Amino acid sequence: MKDRIYRDANAGDPYACLGVAYYYHTGKEQEQDYATAIKWYERAAEGKCPRAHWELAKIYRDGEVVPRDLSHYVEHLRASAELGNSEAQLALGMECLEGFIVKQDEAEAFAWFRKAAESGESMAKFRVGYCYSRGIGVPRSRTEAEMWYSSTGLTGDAELFMELGMNFEYGLNGIIHNEVEAGRWYKFGADMGHEKCMICWRSLMAGLNGETKDTLEVRMHKLSTCNTQKETNIRDSALEMADECLDMGDEAKAFSYYERAAGLGSPVAMFTIGMMYHLGIYVKRNDKKAFEILIRAASAGSEDAQFYLGRMYDEGKLPKDENQVMRYYAQAAANGFLPAFYYLGRYIDHPEIYVRRTRSRR
Repeated sequence: MKDRIYRDANAGDPYACLGVAYYYHTGKEQEQDYATAIKWYERAAEGKCPRAHWELAKIYRDGEVVPRDLSHYVEHLRASAELGNSEAQLALGMECLEGFIVKQDEAEAFAWFRKAAESGESMAKFRVGYCYSRGIGVPRSRTEAEMWYSSTGLTGDAELFMELGMNFEYGLNGIIHNEVEAGRWYKFGADMGHEKCMICWRSLMAGLNGETKDTLEVRMHKLSTCNTQKETNIRDSALEMADECLDMGDEAKAFSYYERAAGLGSPVAMFTIGMMYHLGIYVKRNDKKAFEILIRAASAGSEDAQFYLGRMYDEGKLPKDENQVMRYYAQAAANGFLPAFYYLGRYIDHPEIYVRRTRSRR
């Protein structure tokens, strides 16, 4: 199956080109080669692949792979947005709002936010609501603002609520300081059990009740030393040690560190343990256990596990189930495993639209 994507890429299939570009970009499946990755992204973009334009836009914006080139960034950003990529639409909206790289145009910014919001982007929904609340590029309407804020609350996650709360509390990212609004978003996250949102909610309430208010520096210190962050640091350290041990050939110690990282919720570690059971690395091969662990890894957000499970169902290594194939390929694609768009495209037309719609329904 791997040969098929290269064959179809050479024949000009834009999503096959996108997948091959991803392999060269990330070093998965083959030697990492940024120059070759860009060539394949460009071929995919020539085939009007929205995601390829978005990947190129990020490459030229960030300047890590090639020298930063803002003209190429804007060119690919606009092309991706016009072709329907909601991430690019949100980013282009922000560029139009800020006016640093493109001409400032609040009405155009609102239009791009609205397009992205209608595709299910939670941050874009918030931006539409904020535009209505402040009259940015659209007549002010508290009713419309509340409708879009409510939609953000229903579809967003705790990390987004944390970001929005911080923006309002400290006046960040173009958001006007408003502690009441900060409280709204922190409370959404706190009600989901998010420790950092709980810390911010309590600190904000203490300040509103007359206690000393946290400076941004004090708040960031509280967040960086909370239990969740400590666990994250331990998890990341264990994962790093596991990778080093595996590279050195110490499979026993690597497996132990992977188990520790997986126990702290690392999807990467879960996927690696699943593959170790599947391939019989250090442990006795056990495909039943491997499958169970891969399912957990996929549920935890591992795009590698999602893609691998899609391939297993697709190739008949698990009982053929088209619904499971499409489900896992769509999840992997939504999480950034770009070859999944190509494999999903063998089952359905317009895979990017399908992924966007399935993601917005979650």
